[in-house]
Amino acid sequence: MKTPPLTPSEQGTERLRFEALLYDISSKYINLPVDRIDAEIEDDQRRICECLNIDLSTLWQWEDESRRFLVLTHLYSPPGGPERPERIEAQTSFPWTLQQMELGKTLPLTTREMVPEAVIDQKTRLFYGVKSSVVTPLSAGGDSLIGVLSFDTLRVERHWSEEVIKRLILVAQIFTNALARKEIEKALRISEARLRIAADSAGAGFWEFTLETGFFWATQKALEIFKHTSRSEPLSMQRVEQLIHPDDLERVHLAIDQAFKNGSSIDLEYRVLADDDSLKWVHSRGEPFFKADGTPTRILGISTDITSRKHLELKLKVSEERLVSAIDIAELGFYEMVEDDNFLFIDNRICSLLGVSHEEKKKRQFWLEHLHEEDADHVHDVIGRVLTGGLNRIDLQYRYRHPERGTLWLHHLSRVLERDAGGFATRIIGVMQDITIRKQNEYALIESKKSLKNNQKDLQRLARRLIAVQEEELRRLSRELHDDFTQRLAVLAIECGKLELQKDKPADDRQALTRIKEQLIAISQDVHNMSRQLHPTIISDLGLISAIEEEVATVTRREGIEIAFDHSQLPEDMSEDISLCLYRIIQEGLKNVLSHSESEYCEIVLRTDERGCHLTIADNGVGFDRRKVKRKAGLGLSSMRERVLLLKGVFRIDSRPGHGTAVHVTIPLQVN
Repeated sequence: MKTPPLTPSEQGTERLRFEALLYDISSKYINLPVDRIDAEIEDDQRRICECLNIDLSTLWQWEDESRRFLVLTHLYSPPGGPERPERIEAQTSFPWTLQQMELGKTLPLTTREMVPEAVIDQKTRLFYGVKSSVVTPLSAGGDSLIGVLSFDTLRVERHWSEEVIKRLILVAQIFTNALARKEIEKALRISEARLRIAADSAGAGFWEFTLETGFFWATQKALEIFKHTSRSEPLSMQRVEQLIHPDDLERVHLAIDQAFKNGSSIDLEYRVLADDDSLKWVHSRGEPFFKADGTPTRILGISTDITSRKHLELKLKVSEERLVSAIDIAELGFYEMVEDDNFLFIDNRICSLLGVSHEEKKKRQFWLEHLHEEDADHVHDVIGRVLTGGLNRIDLQYRYRHPERGTLWLHHLSRVLERDAGGFATRIIGVMQDITIRKQNEYALIESKKSLKNNQKDLQRLARRLIAVQEEELRRLSRELHDDFTQRLAVLAIECGKLELQKDKPADDRQALTRIKEQLIAISQDVHNMSRQLHPTIISDLGLISAIEEEVATVTRREGIEIAFDHSQLPEDMSEDISLCLYRIIQEGLKNVLSHSESEYCEIVLRTDERGCHLTIADNGVGFDRRKVKRKAGLGLSSMRERVLLLKGVFRIDSRPGHGTAVHVTIPLQVN
């Protein structure tokens, strides 16, 4: 038996009661902590069921990305009500309903009156005793289906009015936005955790300095670098300045001042006080950020402890200075050899280098016997060519087994002064030098360069991750704009609706309410456009070309500039990173055209060939002097260039005063 429709008076009472409840529900989720969202949704399911005399409410979400099973995540059922399954195979139990949900349709259903195509759904509903329902898809921001919300009657069939259905759809949107915000914050926490792991593995600490407060937000590694152990108070600029070596503090101040004044990047090395009151070296890089009016707000940066590298550089410098000093004071070992292969002269330094005494008769034989086994053959070959083969000069570096000092590296220089008639060397002079320390430092430097190269790769990966986190932040802001402000506007719209329904209002007041409602609609559209600007979901939905066409149409409509967009067919397998990079460059390029070029025409050309994807943004405006821009590049150009370089691409600007500007980008389609 179906309940008869409510009388107009009953409908009005129910509508007012439900709207009051809906206003309360809409308001609570705006700043609700994510850990309370699930409990509040179930409580609101109960309140709605009690308000509308509904027996049951269920909220289902996909179990995983396979989208095969729906899991019952939120339930209101009165005491003693029927048990519901915790998990169902959607395509098997409700194939027709699932198809309608995927199409974004809200379904008011009466079980015994369902269409023939829904025979399987009808049997499932009869099995669970469902008489009638309003089933609404859950989809955030036009994305794919994430779940289903259902309000059901079990005792009698119910007539669902259009007003009730519309408000239940609004409830579904509120729940969807809350659940989406919960998932976004969960993903953001995971992303931040991964970023910290990456930074820690590279020995780097991230930080953010806020100019207004004078305090830093910093990762644990950054706090360790700057000796900040207090958990109750934030790291302040005053504390950091106390740690910096006085001789370096002025350079640090100057770098920060220049960053806020000119928008330049920070990249400097300086000394800070370590835990044991010694000094350690820190390398810091940072980028300043500004408000729309140009007021500086913060610096986002990364710092690395480079003390070990600096010590190694210092040791290498000392070693080189020692070598220069040795040469200056002639601390080289000299010898002279004559035709019978004996030393005519050998100084004390040579004896010390070889570990041979002056009394030793066969000094040359002693030297040859102590050559390192891996170098002996080569040294014998070179000496043979000097003695009989016409080689007049040698410059050798080899290892030598010193009787007391172990393995040494010797640098051996010699020259043939005389030969006999048969070409045999009869007089040779030479010098030897102990280069063991230099060799050890060379090996250490090689290892240091390998480590530095690996660190540079790590920093590049971190830069890529920072851009990814930036995009994630833009995605989150987009969601916040869409979810938070949409809800607030919905609340205002409901309030206007309430006031409109009051018949005792004068006609002028009702007209004013109508204008307010129209302004709310316009604001809602602006918020929607802003959300899409921050995170263009159209790229993943319809592709890069459609996204660019929409951006061009939006800019043309808003600014009145003529923009021509010419493109070729893009590869279907082009990566999302490349698509997003090209889209962001076009956004920034159009912004620069509008801000600086004074042009009334702009052309965008996008082509692909075997070398990659080629983008050109050109205008016929006033142009500029590229040399000045190189010295003082803005954040926009720097961001464009950085995005392209991270994808192994080429970024180039052509411009002259009075001859317009062209931005050229080439990105390989296969990027590792």
